[in-house]
Amino acid sequence: MNTSVTVLIVVLCLSVATAVAAQPVTYPAEEFAARRGALCDSVGEGYVLMFGESNRQPGLRFRQDNDFYYLTGVEDLNAALMIDVQRDCRAILFLPSQGKGEIKMGGANLLEDSERAQAAGFARVVELARLHELLSFIQARQAPPLWLRLQEPDFVDQDRHETGGYLAREFATGFGQPSVNAHRASLLAERLPSVTVKDVTPHLDARRVIKTAREIEVLRRNGRIGAQAIRRSIEATVPGRYEYELAAEASYVVRKNGCEGDGYAPTVASGPNLAVWHYERNDRQLEDGDLIVMDYGGSLGYLTIDISRTWPASGTFSDRELEVYRCVLEAQEAVIEAIRPGVTREETRAICTEIYAKHGFGEHQPYGCGGHFVGMSVHDVGDEKEPFAPGMVLAIEPIIAIDDERIHVRIEDTVLVTDQGAEVLSSDLPKEIDEVLALVGRSVAAD
Repeated sequence: MNTSVTVLIVVLCLSVATAVAAQPVTYPAEEFAARRGALCDSVGEGYVLMFGESNRQPGLRFRQDNDFYYLTGVEDLNAALMIDVQRDCRAILFLPSQGKGEIKMGGANLLEDSERAQAAGFARVVELARLHELLSFIQARQAPPLWLRLQEPDFVDQDRHETGGYLAREFATGFGQPSVNAHRASLLAERLPSVTVKDVTPHLDARRVIKTAREIEVLRRNGRIGAQAIRRSIEATVPGRYEYELAAEASYVVRKNGCEGDGYAPTVASGPNLAVWHYERNDRQLEDGDLIVMDYGGSLGYLTIDISRTWPASGTFSDRELEVYRCVLEAQEAVIEAIRPGVTREETRAICTEIYAKHGFGEHQPYGCGGHFVGMSVHDVGDEKEPFAPGMVLAIEPIIAIDDERIHVRIEDTVLVTDQGAEVLSSDLPKEIDEVLALVGRSVAAD
């Protein structure tokens, strides 16, 4: 084979590989059926009733309710799911009928698209109005419990507790109202007085916290995308640019590689903005001598990734910044090394406390050393009192912040707990000092 043919084959192979890597994520119907089966095994009896989103998010690509998508993979509006637990986990999807104009504007849902409906893995797909008939049947049977989500939903960038906290603040104004989730639960309890209503949320959370093989595959890919995104931002850094320019570099990579969008609003904090940990205005112009903290990740196949890096705008750390950086890096690497099944968050926090003290930062709390769950939400569901177990995915992010010195160092990676220890899903992004500094401004210098 001559050289030109060999080169052509290599180029074609690389092009195909890039195209495949950039494809959006899809899941087979069997994935959702298996998730429903695991939930049925957990609750044991009765019926599970779940509802999808009823409205689109203004200005954004539509994202289905996390729990509803987890069990169905359906992104249609105003959907409901009923699972008959003891009848072989039989699942019925309920959807509203659509007029021709509605279909023309937004596309047909599964009720109107029989071909897609047959491939979706449900026992039946029926008109939403028939849900009331089935509920009346359950009411007549009396005995079986009805499993509803009684806790608040989580969102891609907001966990259940945060959702509840925001609702509580609305109530405090005197003008708040119950969430749609709470209203549905209250209404069903009122209309079905003989039915025992139980909370399905703990059962869902226990399933979601342990990732399936397909989810792990998606998270690995998203980790590579997130690493590439922040790398591009570091390479584009130079004094004079704006924070939003660095955010845009990362967002481009995320979307180009098939993500639905941001996992959360990107944080690109510099100078005085370092004091705000979840800063997202990103409107300041970088100055020589600034330290930059970037926290960002995309949502791919309804699964997020969470990565942070810290670097100097000028490409050189000060001696003081180096002291803090070395401490945080040592703490993060030690925590990741310690993660394995059976280890607790108390143990990983203790590791950080010891390392902070050794470096002279003992007065700082070991924030981020216990890690938070990552999954469909960037602060995902799960019981943080439970020890680590295979299939859990965590963000490990030790932080030291000294506001009066404008120093904030955060190094964060998303890791998968395996039988052997921890697999760093964002390992493609350097964090060693020399490697990070070698990236700063590299794409600008090449122009």
